[in-house]
Amino acid sequence: MSSGDRGRRSSGGELAAGVRTGADHPEPQVSRRGLFAWSASSAAGLILLTAVDPARASGESRTGRGAAGSATRPADGRSGTVHGSAGQAGGGTPPIAAVSTPAQPAYRIHDLRPDAPADAVALTIDDGPHPVWTPRILDILRVNQVSATFSLVGVQAVANPGLVRRIVAEGHSLCNHTMTHPQPFGRRTPEQIRGEMTRAQSAIVDAGAGPPRLFRAPGGDWSSAVLETAAGLGMTSLGWDVDPRDWARPGTASIRRSLGAARPGDILLCHDGGGNRAQTVAALQRVLPRLRARGLSFVPL
Repeated sequence: MSSGDRGRRSSGGELAAGVRTGADHPEPQVSRRGLFAWSASSAAGLILLTAVDPARASGESRTGRGAAGSATRPADGRSGTVHGSAGQAGGGTPPIAAVSTPAQPAYRIHDLRPDAPADAVALTIDDGPHPVWTPRILDILRVNQVSATFSLVGVQAVANPGLVRRIVAEGHSLCNHTMTHPQPFGRRTPEQIRGEMTRAQSAIVDAGAGPPRLFRAPGGDWSSAVLETAAGLGMTSLGWDVDPRDWARPGTASIRRSLGAARPGDILLCHDGGGNRAQTVAALQRVLPRLRARGLSFVPL
């Protein structure tokens, strides 16, 4: 799967009933409490970042670029160097660690969690929380004793704060997936990119969770500005390794085959928002027990 084929979707896609994304749709407001609570801790991360990464402080980019402006992935599947913490599963607000600007997102588990078991895989769930599909997926994860990482869209967190709290309470980790899921994300201005990230972070904090330490670009559309902004805000950029393209609804069997081919170290991509996710739910219900039976363990990022 080429870097240019990583989960791209058209802009303005529907994420939930009554909630659409894109520049022509107004965004819900987040409270000053959430914005200030997160921004205050973020400032410390920026100070540390300047000390750790002189290239970032001077504006020098160390990001690889693909033909479409996306960060490219090395042939061996490893990401560029990243430093700092991974996900934040609890409701607290730990200090933000310095994060140097990576050459590209992390595509493998051990880029983020060197201490993870050798047989580990990571399941990531994007575009929620959704009032219909997220509870069903959470139920399946609980039955199979699987911990996952949920990439939350800010408008969805505002609409479904109880689900944000349930995700955290059940031991899953969180990832920032922008406020409105705009595409193409890498072509936004630096100000727009930063605003999408900070508003989503505030919305997630307002819902009752700690600020995520991971960021995933909508559609996997990475650019130097996206990578640098995420690092400057104390977040590590998160890619993926296995994409069943469930967002396109290719059929339950197709999704199940893709996920069932997972190998140790893989980061798997699925979706609980953005449309009807009945196929994803059905596929996860069948494939998770099989992956566990193969001896694979699941870790949150």
